[in-house]
Amino acid sequence: MNEILTIDIGNTKAKYAVFHDKNIVEMNVFNPISDDLKQLLQRYPNINKGIISSVGGKVEECLRQVGGLRVLILDSSTKLPFTLTYKEKTKIGADRLALVAAAYAEKPHQNILVIDVGTCITYDILSEDDRHLGGPISPGMQLRFKAMHEHTALLPLCEPTRDELKIVCDGTVECLQSGVQLGVLHEIKEFIRLYSLKFNNLNVFISGGDNIFLQNKLDFCTFASSNFMFNGLRLILEYNENQ
Repeated sequence: MNEILTIDIGNTKAKYAVFHDKNIVEMNVFNPISDDLKQLLQRYPNINKGIISSVGGKVEECLRQVGGLRVLILDSSTKLPFTLTYKEKTKIGADRLALVAAAYAEKPHQNILVIDVGTCITYDILSEDDRHLGGPISPGMQLRFKAMHEHTALLPLCEPTRDELKIVCDGTVECLQSGVQLGVLHEIKEFIRLYSLKFNNLNVFISGGDNIFLQNKLDFCTFASSNFMFNGLRLILEYNENQ
């Protein structure tokens, strides 16, 4: 039985997924400084390898929990099915590499734009000749709401909404939600337009926890499921095992 453990430690949450072959059998959040992973391995004794992507630290804490499990730590030196052209290779986020790998698996040897709408919004281009070209980073929705609350005297802290957004608002919360969410929406639309002018037949993937607030608002995009990142990690681990 082929079972593997994939771990994604983000800026705000740590998550894991257990794969049996290519299917996820369990996925959840966990606390890296608890014994959550140790208990998980007791439930899945057939797990014999894993991979960790981290932008939020806590890698050593995870390794202590998993004991002697063979674990690949994803970074810029990891073998990938595409070429990194990023100038500062050691500084690129492991999460971006995993997302690009997941998109590559679905559209190999094609022009791809991966937009991750999380704590930050990242844009990653993978060209049809399999070169990762990087892309901009901007504040995510939650960061924009938090910044306006913390750097003003009176503006409240808001959350994104799935209600209709208006450009004529009659309440403070509505004004903040429309400003942030419509701002993010039009930012993303413009980036897609600019990239589409440069890269023919562009495939656009939208991932990240806040992509639910963009659904039905962007045309010709693939909205990634919650297991998108984990599939990328699984693919990278398998790619390294086969080298």
